[in-house]
Amino acid sequence: MRVFFLMLFSVVGLAGCAQYNVAGQFENDGQPFVGTVKVSVGNAGTIDISSLDGRFHCSGTSQVTKQPSGYTAIGAQGRAEATCNDGRAFKVDFIQSTESGGSGQGIDSNGNIVSLFFDESAGLAQSMLKQQRLNSLIK
Repeated sequence: MRVFFLMLFSVVGLAGCAQYNVAGQFENDGQPFVGTVKVSVGNAGTIDISSLDGRFHCSGTSQVTKQPSGYTAIGAQGRAEATCNDGRAFKVDFIQSTESGGSGQGIDSNGNIVSLFFDESAGLAQSMLKQQRLNSLIK
């Protein structure tokens, strides 16, 4: 009986709302951005990001399109789409690679690559972005 309640709690927990911190950048100017992505019951949600200098802000929707099997979030896949106040828009496909976060990549309306990392910890999402930026300098 106890196992049943633990399984029920896990399913209810996965079905609830989740919020992740986002850190990323647009390829064309390398301008980093931060924000949040929220996923609600039914796997639909929102994304809101801003540049560190406040020059631009983007908001839109997120959607989990594929759930992993079992009681884990690892392997979940989805898409986020947003429109920015500077006129560009972007679409990003993402995958959850750990229980607490993952990464995504896509393209903006100007043909530039958009990369992002998301995690429950804002510091970890920003660290993953910094590591990607350092790796690109080494190439």
